[in-house]
Amino acid sequence: MSSGVLHIVDSRTKQKYGIPIRRNVISAIDLKSIKAPAAGTDRADHVADGLRVHDPGLQNTTVIDDHERGVLLFRGYTLSQLWDSDFEDMLHLLVWGTYPTIQQKKDVNRKLTDQMLAVPDSVHRTIRGLPRTTSPLPLILAGLSAYLACFPDTIPASTHASLYQGNLRNVDHAVIRTVAAYGVIFGLVNSHRKGIDFQPPSQENSYCANLFIMAGLLDRHSSRPDPTKLSCFRRFAMLNAEHGMALTVFSALVTASSLTDPISCLISAVAAAYGPLHFGATVSAQRTLREIGSTDKVPEFIEGVKNGRTKLFGYGHRSYKGLDPRVRPIQSILKDLDLSKNDYLKITERIEEVASADDYFRHRGLYPNADFYGNFVFTAIGFDPDIIPAAMLTQRIIGIMAHWREYMCSFADQAGRRPAYILCFLIYIISNIALALQHSYPALLVLRAIQSSGSSGTVALASAVAADVITSAERGTYMSITSLGNILAPSLGPILGGVLSEYLGWQSIFWFLAMSSTIFFIPLVLFFPETCRTIVGDGSIPASGWNRSILNRWISKRPHRRPVLIPSASTEPALQAQLPKRRMINPLTTLSLLFHLPTGLILLSNGLIFASYYAITAGLPSQLRSIYGLNDLNIGLSFIPMGAGTLLSATFNGIIVDWNYRRMVAKNRQVIEDFEVEKARLGVGGPVALLAPILILLYALTAPATNPPPLVLTLTLIFTISFNLTAIYNILNILLVDLHYTTPATIMATNNLVRCFLGAAATALVHPCIQRWGVRATYCLVAIVVLGVVPLLWMPDMLCTMQDTGLMDMSDNTRILDKVDGYSNGGILVNKSMGAEYIAPRPPPFSHHRYVYLLFTQMGDYQFPQCYSHIFPQTAKARAGFDIQQFVDLARLGAPVAGNYFIVEYDGPVIEPTAAASPTTTWLRSILCEGSDSTGSVAAKACEMEGSLQIVM
Repeated sequence: MSSGVLHIVDSRTKQKYGIPIRRNVISAIDLKSIKAPAAGTDRADHVADGLRVHDPGLQNTTVIDDHERGVLLFRGYTLSQLWDSDFEDMLHLLVWGTYPTIQQKKDVNRKLTDQMLAVPDSVHRTIRGLPRTTSPLPLILAGLSAYLACFPDTIPASTHASLYQGNLRNVDHAVIRTVAAYGVIFGLVNSHRKGIDFQPPSQENSYCANLFIMAGLLDRHSSRPDPTKLSCFRRFAMLNAEHGMALTVFSALVTASSLTDPISCLISAVAAAYGPLHFGATVSAQRTLREIGSTDKVPEFIEGVKNGRTKLFGYGHRSYKGLDPRVRPIQSILKDLDLSKNDYLKITERIEEVASADDYFRHRGLYPNADFYGNFVFTAIGFDPDIIPAAMLTQRIIGIMAHWREYMCSFADQAGRRPAYILCFLIYIISNIALALQHSYPALLVLRAIQSSGSSGTVALASAVAADVITSAERGTYMSITSLGNILAPSLGPILGGVLSEYLGWQSIFWFLAMSSTIFFIPLVLFFPETCRTIVGDGSIPASGWNRSILNRWISKRPHRRPVLIPSASTEPALQAQLPKRRMINPLTTLSLLFHLPTGLILLSNGLIFASYYAITAGLPSQLRSIYGLNDLNIGLSFIPMGAGTLLSATFNGIIVDWNYRRMVAKNRQVIEDFEVEKARLGVGGPVALLAPILILLYALTAPATNPPPLVLTLTLIFTISFNLTAIYNILNILLVDLHYTTPATIMATNNLVRCFLGAAATALVHPCIQRWGVRATYCLVAIVVLGVVPLLWMPDMLCTMQDTGLMDMSDNTRILDKVDGYSNGGILVNKSMGAEYIAPRPPPFSHHRYVYLLFTQMGDYQFPQCYSHIFPQTAKARAGFDIQQFVDLARLGAPVAGNYFIVEYDGPVIEPTAAASPTTTWLRSILCEGSDSTGSVAAKACEMEGSLQIVM
């Protein structure tokens, strides 16, 4: 049992304290509850906020993390799931929290390349003006400083203190600029030290490919990056992208605590990285290997390490007391680079062999870490040993930017849901009491505005809570339930208001609102837990302060109970920036979303739908009174059909939306990079969107008739109109949360702002329009407005094409299976069968492999272009990172005649060929080749044709 309570008795004051222990870690913040005595101490000790902790060199400061199973998780994804991912995929995943779609990946790549091309020439001149023999560290620092000097408006001290904090748009732009700038500066430094010309990046290449080109890491024959080395660098970048609160990240966040720019933070990280106890250990390790000289001297070297005469760099890790889970994947990368003749690698492997068998290392939990073998990846790719720390930062910059963005990143998304709910309810309850007591019209207007500011926030918070605790597959149902309150209110409000004002007077309405909201407020304060994922994660991180419920506090103080643990800034550094006291609220963030595509279009469409709903709601009482002569009570009761339509729509619409989402996921085979959530959500909205304006037009044509229609017909139309408008409104709400599920409170607050503004405008204009143009023309206009939203729900592809997340992009590496599937549309015979006997290769552990066989046929005189031999290497080892799309296009092979692919999974740590292949998928083009009949095997005949070419991956 690694959790409990540390009982402390302060001999100075005789006070007893209970400090929570969580997984063998105590919070330094908890020690601040131990106060110095009031007398007999220095003033500095007396006024200090509790006991201070002296930890020189951070030797006993830990980051809470689970390394016991030796499994790497990147935002919930395992290493095997991400093994084929590109740099842009990892950047989007770690910085913005989601695995990108194809369009998002392209956006990231485009933005990175644009910013790389925008690096000023003065940065180039600064680096070239320094001696080539200079150490990479000052060259990198000079380049970053020159870049920062060219953009003084990006420095908060020169512009505005809150330039980044709470301003996601500025933060996201700064992340892209920083990653791009460092890539260019690194390329400049490496090419300058090698004495070669700097080649600029290109929009046609991925980020890693551009990095190789700028750094001069090109194949001598093809003048292009070597595919094998590029693939190894990409995979190694995934392993290095993020490693918690490492020294580089810690240094960057210490600098970020002054609210400075990311370039300055990166300068701190670069300086820290070159220390011999961090990334600089790779240089020290290379020096040590040279001193050892041969494998025969390894036992003597190990004895020296045990006696303290020398140091073994790259061995042991403060987080891992077992084998570093990154080591084995790195060893698999080294096999692809074919370093079998590297003497230093043999010495390294011998060191691991001897040390692993020695009790001295085993009892102390000392095993190789990633740096022990990682430096060989960089040297095999072509980096000099002294620039390896800078090369590692081209990969670790992903994690640094993720932490910096988290530090800098609306009130509920930063402070949590509970504090925001409490604030909204307090404003609403106090405003209702004041409204019940006031007797002047100006006071009524002012207090109503304040009351609305409290109530409107709960709408966004309800959607945010649903987004926190519900998965995408169930979000439709729960979002529909959360929307019932603000949609049913216009229907039920007139009923309750009519009854209360009829019998108790208008003041009773506000007393009723104050009492009913208090009834909800009390259990919320007592029991409602914090759900914001930036505060409590998936629920495993304990909340603190106002984020803790009263029930949670009471349970933690009961005797003989396991204490409820409170996280602290020192033990949870990654969460330090998420605490309310460390954030500044930026109310302009919600406004910025109005100019974001496709979010702005969805917000406008949703607002127009809600405005149409309010136009009908606001005009209905006058129509019922003038046409049917109903009194206030009967008019209120006439809103029941509208409420019933809203209730039924919210119930059934959510179920249908979730069903369609699951159907699309199954159809898409859960390929996350290809899944388009816009189609999944809007796919069921087309029919109701088309029916809504027709019903409103019918209502407009029947309402002003000389002989009014039966009341039951009017109420039926009201029921169907509310049903359809509510369905559209809910679908768009769900889509908004899906597109911005990391900040649901912010996006729903923006949605609330738009719908309330347009709803208020519709309510204010509907009666003047009826008086000026008549009922028929007014509601025909409303029908036209709703008709304008129809294309959005009938053509969801429109949203995909205009999507500009403002965040990201990826290289245009079309997946091989996507290409195969693309050929199987039309004229393809699909057959699924179990594969033949399979002999597995020796892959890295915890990995998935796709094996693809494609058969092409060409004319007999077809000549394979010799100049493309570097694109399609002849050996399997050299085909790592092979781009079949590029090969097919450049070699002009056309569509394959036949193909076969299957997936092999290795879910164990043992590197043995014991895996079994999955069922294969075989497809054949339904064509007749010369020498074949309609029943023959097309694949077999095609293989016999002259000039056929078979590609095996």
